[in-house]
Amino acid sequence: MRHTRIVVTRYGGPEAIRVLEEDRPEPKDGEARVRVLAAGVSLPDIMAREGIHPETPPVPFTPGWDLVGVVDRLGEGVSGIEPGQTVAAMPIHGAYAEFVCLPQRELVPVPSGLDAAEAVCLILNYITADFVSEIRRLTGEGVDVVFDSMGGAHIWRSREALRRGGKVVAYGLTGSLRGGRLASGRSGRRNRFGPIAIFALYIAASWLLPGRRRVVPYSIQTLKRLRPALFRQDLIALLDLLRQRKLKPLIARRLPLAQARQAHELLGKGGIAGKIVLVCNGSSPG
Repeated sequence: MRHTRIVVTRYGGPEAIRVLEEDRPEPKDGEARVRVLAAGVSLPDIMAREGIHPETPPVPFTPGWDLVGVVDRLGEGVSGIEPGQTVAAMPIHGAYAEFVCLPQRELVPVPSGLDAAEAVCLILNYITADFVSEIRRLTGEGVDVVFDSMGGAHIWRSREALRRGGKVVAYGLTGSLRGGRLASGRSGRRNRFGPIAIFALYIAASWLLPGRRRVVPYSIQTLKRLRPALFRQDLIALLDLLRQRKLKPLIARRLPLAQARQAHELLGKGGIAGKIVLVCNGSSPG
């Protein structure tokens, strides 16, 4: 049986994205094959395509941090989940495909009846603002915490919004992009550690300078790897809030999987409110 998978053939722009038709993967021992219903499109996917995200795989690779799908087939030694069960996962790459094989420990159960596109919005989220002068106007002395997803020099602007003793929680590097491409204009190579070195410099400087306004790093993928039970608990809680309709994720666009290139182009232009989601055949239209 055949399926569709999206591949980044080289580091660069959206033109590096290709659509492949190939045999469906078979689950190995301890794995389950998942029929993907919805895969999120995020700025880390664009950064990986450009070769600068710390999680960038060697090319060729299939992008896609997060997915919601249905268990399709079980490998040897898998128990506790059944074919037909809806699950969520954050594989970090590989979600842009109709079928994905993942270790059982990666899969989080999704309550029945949820829209897959809405559910996938809960797994990974990024927030960006322009903000320092307005925060100072509203608070006088600044705030206790700023969550910064942009990285680079933007971390220092975030630090300026803090009151004495406050913290910047830095968790992204999206400031390295301009219009969905590298701000430096130097593309076509894998450079995972350059932005991280700049990141580390700002963190160290914040601890050495007076004012006790610190920068601390946060990495959702590190949390998932080092404390998988906590990551799983958080996601289950969010999915339950969605089931209760206490959360209403904002979906910007739903596009077919084969339009992954168009999804990257759309996200790269900016001005998107909500999540762009790639949907596969058989997913709930919402």
